Amino acid sequence: MGDNPQSRVDLELYLPRTPVISGAETARIMGFSTTEALYKARQAGRLPIDLFRLPGRRGWFAATPAVREWLHGVMSEGGVGTNPGDRR
Repeated sequence: MGDNPQSRVDLELYLPRTPVISGAETARIMGFSTTEALYKARQAGRLPIDLFRLPGRRGWFAATPAVREWLHGVMSEGGVGTNPGDRR
């Protein structure tokens, strides 16, 4: 369904090559103006990916594959936001 291999390759330019992404990096990739905005979206249940804490580390983190899949979905669907029917 319109899966463009080129767009999948291009995503790798924006994502770190680590299994886990910091909250600050996740906020940047997902288009949030601040990490606080990302955390507020998580608290309100409007974040389409899971964030989690790591033992011995401060802050919240996201799994790189989850962010990759979200970004791919947004790009392939023409800019669908975090809520169903929310076009940006």
